[in-house]
Amino acid sequence: MTGNVAERLQAIRGLEPLVESERRSASIKDCKAGGYLKFENETWQIRRLMRYLDVKWSTFKKRKTDYWITELELFGLVTGATRYIEWELDDELEIAVTTDIVELRDINYKGKPVKHQDLEDIAYEEEGEVRLKGVTYSYDEDETWAGLYYPDENGGESLRMRAYEFCGPKDKTFLTIEAWLDEDGERPEREAFVSRPVKRSEIEVLQPGPSGNA
Repeated sequence: MTGNVAERLQAIRGLEPLVESERRSASIKDCKAGGYLKFENETWQIRRLMRYLDVKWSTFKKRKTDYWITELELFGLVTGATRYIEWELDDELEIAVTTDIVELRDINYKGKPVKHQDLEDIAYEEEGEVRLKGVTYSYDEDETWAGLYYPDENGGESLRMRAYEFCGPKDKTFLTIEAWLDEDGERPEREAFVSRPVKRSEIEVLQPGPSGNA
């Protein structure tokens, strides 16, 4: 068992689950920091709620209609693990959970660790493949996007990022490489992760918000 015992005990004390009938109608869309979810045989406390606003790729200017992606940082009450889950509402509710944080040096493009210029070239050509741990991921132009990242649900100052999206075999997993740009836009910091789609039925909302505010 991992994680700080005191942290887990404190998180457990805040859990006041809805009655079963109310859980059936509750949605991840209702969840806030301090709420609780159950999936993958674990109960999770929502530690943070972060949001991304989809914007124009080249200029980072807002679109005519706002389109938001919400990310939840989760803390496991049993294991003490940290996980991330995202949801967005397009034609229907789409949910994905991060399964692995990836070292960039482990992502290969044409036999060498992928560089930022490689990503720029792939985006320009609108095609390309990278490999990670023996798995080939194909560039997905339709899913690649740019966003303004707001680190908490109250808004505040945003950060600029571009997400280069790659699909694994049979679209069962996805590789995302994010480039975070500073003011001059040079030498962006990068991070990467693998995720998988999640069915709504896999997630049970135990408590949408903190005790007394659910």
